[in-house]
Amino acid sequence: MSLPFRLTAAATIVGTTILGAMACAKSDHATTDSTSTTTSTTTSTSTTTTSSSSPNTVTITAKEYAFDAPSQVPAGVTTIHLVNQGQQLHHVQILKFEQGKTLADFQAAMKAGGPFPAWAVMVGGPNAPAPHGGESNATLNLAPGQYAFACFVDIPDHMPHIMKGMVQPFTVTPATGAPAAEPTADVSVTLSDYNFALSKPLTAGSHTIRVENTADQPHEIELVQLDSGKTADDVLKWIADPKGPPPGRPLGGIAGLSKGTHGYFTADLVKGNYALLCFLPDMKDGKPHFMHGMKQEFTI
Repeated sequence: MSLPFRLTAAATIVGTTILGAMACAKSDHATTDSTSTTTSTTTSTSTTTTSSSSPNTVTITAKEYAFDAPSQVPAGVTTIHLVNQGQQLHHVQILKFEQGKTLADFQAAMKAGGPFPAWAVMVGGPNAPAPHGGESNATLNLAPGQYAFACFVDIPDHMPHIMKGMVQPFTVTPATGAPAAEPTADVSVTLSDYNFALSKPLTAGSHTIRVENTADQPHEIELVQLDSGKTADDVLKWIADPKGPPPGRPLGGIAGLSKGTHGYFTADLVKGNYALLCFLPDMKDGKPHFMHGMKQEFTI
């Protein structure tokens, strides 16, 4: 990947900063939310559950500035539940280190500020839910190797949480027993430059959504529930001048995916207006992808 590392990190920071401001402000105006992109798991201790016929299950609790997460996960289809018990926004960007590299190598590359290393592959993860107990999820097919859970949010002082220690290495160990099948999705989303292509419209109710990136550069999907009468542009305008209550609420999705990778998330949707957004930077000009039109609204 030829994109300078600082731009890739900055884009993740931009996206999560935006959503963090929205979520933190929104928490002052609402204490419940009828729309969810999570399961009901709310444990404060990391867990890993394995089965020969169903996906592994991992629960990660986020707070300032640490993950309570396992150090080992069996290979195969794995559902990762993120529970944000912090007062600030957090997400889980999962990085896979190839060519024998480790988190220490990645941190050295980050410090040096050179090109994003080709051996650090973005494989998704639960994108940002709201703080104060918000949840999100992602199901990924993890191959054995060295990985890291990382949070690039820079709320409240513009310092990425990864720089405050919010990163944790983990090992995906070889699986034993029969592999689990990937989820059966009822809706698929293809990420490209610069578009979200849905296989069919989303409707009220529970959905399993498959997200795949076919572009040469990384993309993500963040689902935002818009307030009545508000638009994605209202969200972006509010970000530029955050006065009053925010016009939407972050609900999660799939964090950055490198080319050819995919993941799944579940969403329980109610009637209303929504937006899909990608905040990652363009490989050519460094601008967030929403500035290239990678923002899409839909109504249920």
